[in-house]
Amino acid sequence: MGRKKGEVENWLKKIFFSGASSEYTVFIKHRVNSEESLKPIPGELILDVRRGYIYTRTGEQIPFHRVKEIRNKKGEVVYRRD
Repeated sequence: MGRKKGEVENWLKKIFFSGASSEYTVFIKHRVNSEESLKPIPGELILDVRRGYIYTRTGEQIPFHRVKEIRNKKGEVVYRRD
């Protein structure tokens, strides 16, 4: 029995595999010195999306559970996790 894909995974794969990654920005939960903020990851920096992680051109491996928002280039939120 396979696992059910989450909504964030579906959005990330849709963006990455459609070739439209440069049209989106992924915002992740980021902590610095115990302070939490949203860190933008431009879609063009996304190298791969697989096995529960986003792989970036800068060498980061970001787990899907850290994704809080996905916005298009107009700034419209297309995905938000509460």
